Amino acid sequence: MPIIVDKDAMRLDILMAFQRCIERKPMTKVSLRDIAAEAGMSHAKLLNYFADRDDLVVSYVRYTKDFMTEKCKAWFMEHDRMDYESDLAYMNAFMSYVADGKSGEERPNATTQTYVLTHYNEKIAQLVREEFREWRETMEQCLIAIYGERVGRQEAEAMMILIAGTFICNYNGVLTGGINHNIIGYLSNLAQS
Repeated sequence: MPIIVDKDAMRLDILMAFQRCIERKPMTKVSLRDIAAEAGMSHAKLLNYFADRDDLVVSYVRYTKDFMTEKCKAWFMEHDRMDYESDLAYMNAFMSYVADGKSGEERPNATTQTYVLTHYNEKIAQLVREEFREWRETMEQCLIAIYGERVGRQEAEAMMILIAGTFICNYNGVLTGGINHNIIGYLSNLAQS
């Protein structure tokens, strides 16, 4: 009887092996053989799941795009605004999730390196543009659900900048940790005259 393989699960395992490799050395120095070894398979077996290195990198960028959009939507669906004392507390809880994530999430954390590739690879650039367009639309829908029609595209774009910055800073270990719990509050302090 043939062994049934979950191709999507194997591809995710390979992408996570790629991510672990990127955590140890620059993306440009990571070979398919490195990734295969990290995934516990042969180079030839890896090529059953990804045609070449570019296919793997593009798949990782696509995974990042889908992960962030879906996880942001899910957080807002799972957390009722009425369970928080204020809009500020609600948004700070969301930003804490952005910074820290949930235990056990296979979170893409090498986005900084992949974003640099947008200058050199049009396919990756297109995916990243789609990623940010989807984030903006997701954030705009979520913010309108919380604040009503008084917010829109500009506020959604501000949240995208804040999310991307928080995600990158947290990945690089430069956040104090305390800022994650009141990041929106600290920004609102700057807006007061």
